[in-house]
Amino acid sequence: MREEWRLFAALSLPDEVRERVAAAIAQLQARGYRAKWVDPDASHLTIKFFGSVPVSAVPELIAALRASVLGSVPFELRVNGAGAFPHLERPRVLWLGINGAVRELTQLVARVERTAGHFAEATETRPYHPHITLARVRPEDLPTLRGLPRELERLAKLPPIPFSVEHLTLYRSELFRSGPRYTVVEEFMLG
Repeated sequence: MREEWRLFAALSLPDEVRERVAAAIAQLQARGYRAKWVDPDASHLTIKFFGSVPVSAVPELIAALRASVLGSVPFELRVNGAGAFPHLERPRVLWLGINGAVRELTQLVARVERTAGHFAEATETRPYHPHITLARVRPEDLPTLRGLPRELERLAKLPPIPFSVEHLTLYRSELFRSGPRYTVVEEFMLG
């Protein structure tokens, strides 16, 4: 049986952003909302989820990701806004928004898709919407989310947090009962 790793490419986040994630989760939990909350220390901005990749193919994936950052330069994003997918009335994901150099971010996503997309289990058909996940909402959590639009509006009014994007990271995700554990496989400097 061949060994496989669950992999994704993402942007790591600075402490200030992870602190905002923790504060946002604490604010929502204080309202009595229930959901499957993320670990703020493991927060990241996903670029491409690959799923299960044979370990023997990891060097080839690393080479493809290295090629995807060629010619790119560091850019600045801001954590700003909050919302829910697919909509506020029946959310499945609660998130913090991203703005700033979104055009450069979208170009990076497109290059990763072009050079390394064939490693993914499935191709994403929805347009890329940059966000930092706060929680996944289960059907049984929905009744606890009264007043959610107002709470997300409060989060959206917080001052933006700028951060520099200087590298792309390939992570391995291992699933445990206590939650996922992410390990850095390789980092790729921009520029």
